[in-house]
Amino acid sequence: MTLITVQTEVSRPMFSRLTPRRCSQLFFLCLTLFIGWRFALWVLALSTGTLPTINRPPAVEAFLPLSGLMNLKFTLGTGAIHGAHPAALLLFLAVCVSAILVKKSFCSFVCPVGFAGEMAGRLGKRLSLARRLPKALDLPLRGIKYLLLSFFLWSILFKMPVPAVGGFLSSSYNLTSDIRMFHFFTEPSTGSLITLGLLLVLPLVIKNGWCRYLCPYGALLGLLSFLSPLKIHRNESACIHCGRCTRACPSSLAVDLSTLIFSDECTGCLSCVDACPEKEALRLSTSPDGAHWSPKLVALIMVCLFLLTAGAGRLSGNWKSHTPDRVLLMEVMKMKAADASPMGKESPQKAIRKEPAQ
Repeated sequence: MTLITVQTEVSRPMFSRLTPRRCSQLFFLCLTLFIGWRFALWVLALSTGTLPTINRPPAVEAFLPLSGLMNLKFTLGTGAIHGAHPAALLLFLAVCVSAILVKKSFCSFVCPVGFAGEMAGRLGKRLSLARRLPKALDLPLRGIKYLLLSFFLWSILFKMPVPAVGGFLSSSYNLTSDIRMFHFFTEPSTGSLITLGLLLVLPLVIKNGWCRYLCPYGALLGLLSFLSPLKIHRNESACIHCGRCTRACPSSLAVDLSTLIFSDECTGCLSCVDACPEKEALRLSTSPDGAHWSPKLVALIMVCLFLLTAGAGRLSGNWKSHTPDRVLLMEVMKMKAADASPMGKESPQKAIRKEPAQ
């Protein structure tokens, strides 16, 4: 009987059924791929020394959270949104708001990196590569992402004065940060290959490895999720103690041993609720007797939140970058000339000290 159970679990298709969460993940994955394709056409046109005939997709700035964080510091200090990457700020704020509304649902319903890690984890389990670290090692490793987050928050929000932040946002390095991100994938350096290796290979061996130990964005959302009124509540009288919820939890939380899941690792994925055979035993709600928040509702909230963010950005004039393509074309030519010179590539530290490019 045990052998039959194991064989059934191993042979289960990777997409056994399209749950609302899976549909949300696939929607944002397809959207990301479409945006990436449009952005690639735009960058390749600049690389040939010609002005692009297509518009740069502003949503690509979702992959510039540090630029969004610096723009937040600039906005708080000056009362104005910097025009270099305004969408980065709006999307950064939208992600933070989502954590306060529905916990770390961005990680489990939206993030393509989280989705890729989840699929890699399933593949690693099928190939018998997956390992679980002992608690004595797991706990200190989980602190790495908080150390990275602390470094970025301290360096940007506390150490850098507002004029220095404005200078960096106007610098050549920041103006082309999205283009440099593109080259990070298309022309990988040794550091890029190591990062990509950790991003893709680590989840094969350790479940949720990248998100659990190395993602500072997830660390920030985990802290903000404590402010969310929504929590996973377990009804002790309805629970049959089958342990399915704990086995289903991608964050390895002991759901069956707690009446309230109050953890920065909970992504609000509702996998535990979905796995529970007693539908009154587990619920995502504001209180033990509160109304159920279904996966469909969470997925709808995430989609609407980002659509509203894009709409608000367009209406306010803070969605598209204010930097003309002609200026960026000159910056790309400078980058190519710098790469061809013996001096090598420009560093962010040098970019901060340089005069603004516009």
